Amino acid sequence: MLEAADLTVTFKHSLGRKPLRALDGFSLIAQRGDVVALLGPNGAGKSTAMRCFLGLRKPDRGRVRLLGEEPAPGAAIFARVAYLPEEPHYHGFLTVREAVAYYAALYRLPDRERRAGEVIERVGLTEFASLRVARCSKGMKQKVGIAACLLAAPVILFLDEPTRGLDPVMVKELRDILLELHAGGTTVVLNSHVLSEVEAVATHFVILDRGRVVAAGDRAVMTPLDETTYSVELAGVGEPPPWVVIDQRTASGCLGRVPSGRIGELFAAAADSGLVVVRCALRQRTLEEVFLRAVTGHVDDAAGRHG
Repeated sequence: MLEAADLTVTFKHSLGRKPLRALDGFSLIAQRGDVVALLGPNGAGKSTAMRCFLGLRKPDRGRVRLLGEEPAPGAAIFARVAYLPEEPHYHGFLTVREAVAYYAALYRLPDRERRAGEVIERVGLTEFASLRVARCSKGMKQKVGIAACLLAAPVILFLDEPTRGLDPVMVKELRDILLELHAGGTTVVLNSHVLSEVEAVATHFVILDRGRVVAAGDRAVMTPLDETTYSVELAGVGEPPPWVVIDQRTASGCLGRVPSGRIGELFAAAADSGLVVVRCALRQRTLEEVFLRAVTGHVDDAAGRHG
């Protein structure tokens, strides 16, 4: 579906400033049905990579194949591709319905009014369908863009910071939409700073820093179970044994970590001290931990806490 090999992009500056290497040997392969998350701090090269994928920026070195072809503006392959930029812009004098129908016309959909109504309903904008886009909030404009992306049932979808400006209800709706697309075989490539949302939907993760890939892999590789440690939740007024690492005190007890070899001892000690083991499971590395370790080389205490 998408293959990028050795992409290198350098932005040249005037007035004697050093050139900026936005991408430095970046490579990626996305198969049918993958949900690939590009992660990284500001300036890591995520949006530049997106523009290369879409043929909007030609790399200084390397190549891109999108649906088996080199992407170029106006190519026929884009009838099966959708893209939501980080800051979409619309004709403000159009209503929400007119704006989405306009994009349906660009896709040459035969029944664009009906299809526009369907996707507007899917993103929760039906009651605002007659509102002019110029009067829409940032989050509502983002919903217009998501609706436009759904019009032609794309086989590959690119999303640049899709949750920006969305309220919590629509963030969940977007998550559900992405999971539906994934189940239907659509390939999704997205970037976001909201790691918790990315972790809920992505099947593969690519972490960029200063234009280079510093970590990459599927969910099993990037967020594996730690077989040496259990995450536990304890309730009661008693004090846990000293070998329980307490990550967080709660109103009813605490959250902590226990070496896997001492789980049997934990249950015995809990019974003796009046504690109840509410939950006990192998600890799983979080995406936040992986991200911080890849970008900064360490994980802080907060990132290491698990409930």
